[in-house]
Amino acid sequence: MLYVTISLCAIVCTFFIGRFFAAKTRLVEEDIDEAIIRKFSASPMNIELRRLREQNGVMRNLLIDMLENEGSVAPASTITADDQARAMKARIERRREIFGEAVFALQQGGNNKSTARNFKIDG
Repeated sequence: MLYVTISLCAIVCTFFIGRFFAAKTRLVEEDIDEAIIRKFSASPMNIELRRLREQNGVMRNLLIDMLENEGSVAPASTITADDQARAMKARIERRREIFGEAVFALQQGGNNKSTARNFKIDG
């Protein structure tokens, strides 16, 4: 009976010691993960990734605006010729505005400014 009690005590002690070291390992792993996250958040790669995500969102919104602008003209059979000409003129003006915003966004992104300067908007 004495051997059974001693072996049960050894098993219980081993179990608790194992849990202690597992908890200690998890805490160290969390500290390492936090240090990696802290270092990565200040890295130039992460800053560039955030800038690119923002620029991607801006260009996506501009593309949506272009699609809405192209689909905004009503069918020719329901409006007069003057209204149609006015709508086409407004559509062309909005297209120029959108292209101007896109050029500005590209210039802000650090792309070649000479390309943006030589960009011609056709009506």
